[in-house]
Amino acid sequence: MKMNRDIELIKDSASVELMIKARELRESGVDIIGLAGGEPYFDTPEPIKERAIYELLKGNTHYAVGKGILPLRQKIAQKLYKDNGIAVSADEIIVTPGAKMAIYLAVRACINEGDEVLIPTPSWVSYTEIVRASSGVPVEVPLNPEDNYTIMAEVLEKYVTSKTKMLILCSPNNPTGRMISEKEIQEIIRFVKGKDIVILSDEIYEKISYIGNNVSPASYQQLKDCTLTVNGFSKAYAMTGWRLGYIAGPAKYINTMNKLYTHTITGTPPFVQEAAVVALDCEDEVEMMQREYQRRRDFFVHALNEIPGVQALVPEGAFYAWCHFDMQGDIAQILLENARVIGVPGKAYGSGYEQFVRFSFANEMKDLEEAVRRIRFEIKNSSKV
Repeated sequence: MKMNRDIELIKDSASVELMIKARELRESGVDIIGLAGGEPYFDTPEPIKERAIYELLKGNTHYAVGKGILPLRQKIAQKLYKDNGIAVSADEIIVTPGAKMAIYLAVRACINEGDEVLIPTPSWVSYTEIVRASSGVPVEVPLNPEDNYTIMAEVLEKYVTSKTKMLILCSPNNPTGRMISEKEIQEIIRFVKGKDIVILSDEIYEKISYIGNNVSPASYQQLKDCTLTVNGFSKAYAMTGWRLGYIAGPAKYINTMNKLYTHTITGTPPFVQEAAVVALDCEDEVEMMQREYQRRRDFFVHALNEIPGVQALVPEGAFYAWCHFDMQGDIAQILLENARVIGVPGKAYGSGYEQFVRFSFANEMKDLEEAVRRIRFEIKNSSKV
């Protein structure tokens, strides 16, 4: 029996595979430091866990059919308006099992076979594969490191064709940590004007910002009718294992996505949704985690930049260090074998980034300190060869 060709051709997730490898190495007794995953070190805040336990004990364990329980969708709508300037109703929101599923639903529902999706790179590893799984064509739009990976209309125009139907944005960006500026939004407005293009804005890291509030494309009048906004609870609220995200946007897109949603997912667990209502009020806990991420960022990025031959971009948001190494070969593999530090190879985020590695600094400080020591030792020794 032949398998689906689109699914067969998609690549495994580099970050997930490396997270699994780090766990297996630890279980086998290898002293490994895993900095590959986007996993907050923090535990889920107590009020969230307590609400979930309460809902479980009272028997709230049955189907929650529909786009999501109304109290949660109303709360998300309030949050989007207050924090992001995005005006949507509860009916224009779908609660999904993780933000990744929200992205898949959007891509699958908005493009047809052969349609092209522009993806500014470096970009998160799953965008291209989700497009391929949806029978679309991912089109990498390489951004210039010397321009600080700035999105410009003239660059996007070089890659647009009559088949271009979607533009995927991520801010704060994974892996660079850059945040889209208002000037870039104006460039995007200029680019999409007169074109039938949907914008998919992935804002999962918005609460982890070191330079102020994130800028949401859907908050601009010129873009609100063509923009779908994805967010969730994994990163900001340390709820990765809870698997809860959401997507918001114009009804014409959301209602089409909901058809696929009901035939595949049905609904997310009601006790998890009830806990998410509480999560949106955990502002103090979120701020505490953000301050700690900034402390770790300041140490880790500064320490890496003190190593000769290593240039780490100072992230404006998220919890990743995007590092360029002045050395040849498979750098991530060299660091794994010799330094016992796991990072994600830059090539996973787009063509032309072979000399880059992405490290997460969402780990314990002691792990970050030891990782820097090991990387410094490896670079020093390799330069003597």
